[in-house]
Amino acid sequence: MDVNYWNEFADEYDEHVIDAFTYGRSKTVGQQVKRFASMEKDVADFGCGPGKMLPYLSEKFRMVYGYDFSDKLLDSARKRCVDLKNVHIEQADLSLPVDHLPLVDVIVSLNAVLMPDPELRTNFLRGMASRLKPGGHLIMNVPSAESLLYGYFREIEWNRRDGHSLTEAEKLVEPHCIISPEQTSRGVFIRGTEPTKHYLREELIVLAREEMKLETLDVIKMEYDWKTEMEDDSTPDWMGEPYPWDWILVARKN
Repeated sequence: MDVNYWNEFADEYDEHVIDAFTYGRSKTVGQQVKRFASMEKDVADFGCGPGKMLPYLSEKFRMVYGYDFSDKLLDSARKRCVDLKNVHIEQADLSLPVDHLPLVDVIVSLNAVLMPDPELRTNFLRGMASRLKPGGHLIMNVPSAESLLYGYFREIEWNRRDGHSLTEAEKLVEPHCIISPEQTSRGVFIRGTEPTKHYLREELIVLAREEMKLETLDVIKMEYDWKTEMEDDSTPDWMGEPYPWDWILVARKN
């Protein structure tokens, strides 16, 4: 994922990007933020994009920092927060050293650590954890590898209910997301047009412990509606629970 891609896409972001804060079922992200919110605490949004969550955070924290590497997306964020005096927005490549950024009590990161390059991802994770104060909390939302495969399973069932045999139903499902066996083994799949890192639940627990030096408190499913996940308004009503999901890692810096 490069800055030129997101700059070019910035004007269409709100229309086409299914973001966790807006589209997640049961307001899961907001529920986790409320666990740690206080007007005596500071919060940072790592990968804030056009700043959809910043006004919400500004109501619940003393100071809010929004970081992203796309200047075009940040232009949208600044317009959204123009009247919010406790919001500071700054362009930053979060895969590079971030020692110049202030320490905060809470960090929120929604579908930002998606880059296929493992070194850039690790730099992002370590840098983010380094900006937490002792006792601070991380709320990180990432795509689920398990859910992506589960979605294919449900699509096959859809085809079966439309009258196809199991063999036919499986052949009708084209796994466009899969790049190669090697990339699949690394959790990298195509979403939209970009190679995107997806995570296993246990992988997140290990990354929190080994790379970020954080204590995992929870790994929570953040569910989406099927119509949102498949981007198809004709998704049948019987396709209900279990819903597709992202993971939310909630961790603490001891």
